[in-house]
Amino acid sequence: MGVIQFRVERPDLLSGAPELSLIDFLMYDGRVIPARTHLANGMLYCERHLSESGQMRLLWPRFDGRRQVVHTTSLREQLAPYLLELELARGQLSRLRNQFNSWSGAGLQSSRPLATMIQDSHRSFRTAALRSESPETAVAAAILSIDASSRATDLLCQHYVEQRIGFRRSRSARLPVFLGCRLNQIPTDSAAFCRAFNAVQLDISWKNLEQNDGEYEWDHLDELVAWAQEQKLFVLGGPLLDLSEDSLPEWLKTWTGDMVNMQSFIAGFVETVVGRYVGRVRHWEVVTGANRGGVASLDEEQRMNLVARAVEAARQVDEHTNISLRVLQPWGEYLSQTKNRLSPIQFVDTLRRCGVRFAEVNLDLRIGDYPAATLWRDSLSLSHLIDQWSLLQVPINIMLTVPAAPVGKESQFEAIQVQWLEDTVRMCLAKERVVGIYYSNWNQHNAGLPQTALVNADDSPRASLNLLQSMSNQYWG
Repeated sequence: MGVIQFRVERPDLLSGAPELSLIDFLMYDGRVIPARTHLANGMLYCERHLSESGQMRLLWPRFDGRRQVVHTTSLREQLAPYLLELELARGQLSRLRNQFNSWSGAGLQSSRPLATMIQDSHRSFRTAALRSESPETAVAAAILSIDASSRATDLLCQHYVEQRIGFRRSRSARLPVFLGCRLNQIPTDSAAFCRAFNAVQLDISWKNLEQNDGEYEWDHLDELVAWAQEQKLFVLGGPLLDLSEDSLPEWLKTWTGDMVNMQSFIAGFVETVVGRYVGRVRHWEVVTGANRGGVASLDEEQRMNLVARAVEAARQVDEHTNISLRVLQPWGEYLSQTKNRLSPIQFVDTLRRCGVRFAEVNLDLRIGDYPAATLWRDSLSLSHLIDQWSLLQVPINIMLTVPAAPVGKESQFEAIQVQWLEDTVRMCLAKERVVGIYYSNWNQHNAGLPQTALVNADDSPRASLNLLQSMSNQYWG
């Protein structure tokens, strides 16, 4: 057990208690260590169950009003408190410089505006570090350095994405990536859907498909599969099993305490659905949210056993089917919210080492007030995340939803959503391990977050759909 403490000159810039509880530490080997935090009298105390050094991550406001995750450098425990604003400035600048040097060494072409931003960040950081006798001046300089580093990081990622996509397209005019969207019904305007997407994820709800034990209602799903084939779309089915939320049929809940029978029911459902669409659906997202959990208070070992049984059931029906698993909160926020101990990549790697055979990993990115949401991060964090998961040597799908708009600011926030979507999709296209990008909400206005749908209630397109149609024409047209 160890404590790292910080003196905070501007506690008003820190998020509220719920977001302070999500502060964690990123270790050198990729582990995520949650911290119990307490802010009082200008001091932030971070208590951890390990005493190793690590990078602290927390939400911090940008000058444009967004709150985004920022990093310190790797910090060790010491008796004297660290200066929070200074350490955040040091961390953001170090992160920027390290990535700039890494990409420049690999051939990235820089620009004068980027060089100027990096110089501005250096200048502000030097002022913050050398003016300790004047706390107000030092803190103001540190905050300016954090913002300059953030803007420079954004521009650096833009240069990287443009040059990487240009290189990939020089080898192949059409990028080998599926762009799809999740559907639970045939869209009213099929042409608008197909102008944006060359793939579709068929939303399969066990609750609706088997409302009574052994009685399946196939009509709706059959029509959706037939429509997808008629449109010549690549089809991803699932998720068949969601272990993160209350998605089980009511009749199954009486068996949640009996793992043997529960595994049997799950295997039977997977076999039935996969078997019905053999030859028509060749790619199944079998399980989602197993790394985080939430259903029936299952622990990590029990969830791993369920994943193994579900994957085995799908393989028994069709040995050649592509199986993927979805990872929620891939940066590991759930470790501060649950009793889990394994980071996302540790959970998936443990499954693989135990012999669970899956073809792809799906990383879930949803920012805002969603269940199991991720914190807002910049494009460089996404780049690092994809690079980390690429070490598993399996293809990656990105499942994304635009950030939810604050209540009352939906119209003003739409431009921010569109910019986030463009930056995220383009960063994914720059990564060779990414084989699919799937948007999560076509027209679900009853889900509590209608502003994330791609079409309005009257089926008119929103700005996000216009962007995806434009990108589809640019990269796949």
